[in-house]
Amino acid sequence: MIRSLVVVSAIVSACAFRMPFSSRSRMAPIMQQIGQGRAPPGMKPRPDGTFGVAGEHLPQYVLEMDNGAKAMVRTYGCNVYTWTTANGVEIMGAAPGADPIADNGPYLGGAAHIFPSEEACFTDRMKFIPEERAKKLSFDRMIFKCEPGSETSSFPAKFEYRCDVTLRDSSMEWDVVLVNKGDAPYECTLGINTNFAISSASAVTISGLGGDLSITGPCNDLYTGIEGPVTITDSGKGQKLTLTQKGYGDYVVSSDGTNLMVMPFKSTPVTIPVGKYKETKFYFKVDVSS
Repeated sequence: MIRSLVVVSAIVSACAFRMPFSSRSRMAPIMQQIGQGRAPPGMKPRPDGTFGVAGEHLPQYVLEMDNGAKAMVRTYGCNVYTWTTANGVEIMGAAPGADPIADNGPYLGGAAHIFPSEEACFTDRMKFIPEERAKKLSFDRMIFKCEPGSETSSFPAKFEYRCDVTLRDSSMEWDVVLVNKGDAPYECTLGINTNFAISSASAVTISGLGGDLSITGPCNDLYTGIEGPVTITDSGKGQKLTLTQKGYGDYVVSSDGTNLMVMPFKSTPVTIPVGKYKETKFYFKVDVSS
């Protein structure tokens, strides 16, 4: 977008001698606003520093760290569909043939949000609204939210589901906040369906779920009451992932024998109290080490 504005500016300058005075008079304030970092009429600043038409959002946002770590988050589903480390190693996995930019149904990969239940989930196919960006030397963060829409007709609660996605040098964090804007409490279960790229199922050992777990074939198992960290050691990649969470309490481990999904999950319904200032919070973090 910035390059486009520069091109427009160059064309305007080159053609100024042919432009009617009235047109030049209208263009000058707009170009001055762009040069001063202010949004022209009908446009608004985007979190990435460019301008866009009011009410429109980018389809995805890039999170980057100075050490080379990089992630991309789709507004469709607020899905972190790719995350590469400083060494260029991909952390997020996906089902064979899954298209992260199709936006025509749940993406079978990345980190999909599960709400208000696993059976009636709609957040994995909703367009989240990007609210704010906070970029510092120690992190790069985007904040997204979604509210009731056409996809949520089967769930009448007036909810707000907000997610802060934070990339650090060697970790990714998800801060999820639920708010009840209605006049009656509602119940839900929720999780982050996190797919990890692995060398092979046989090379993976999962610890912290009540013993060491090896993936020997297809599985889809729930582990409840998990308070401590969970580690995923991949001997084929020479990599260890350390998972920590707050608020969820459970994990679901699923694999088809080739791919691996480990989801922090709140399997027992949680009641969300009424009040826009009463926030119910959940947290998930993945640390990468060798």
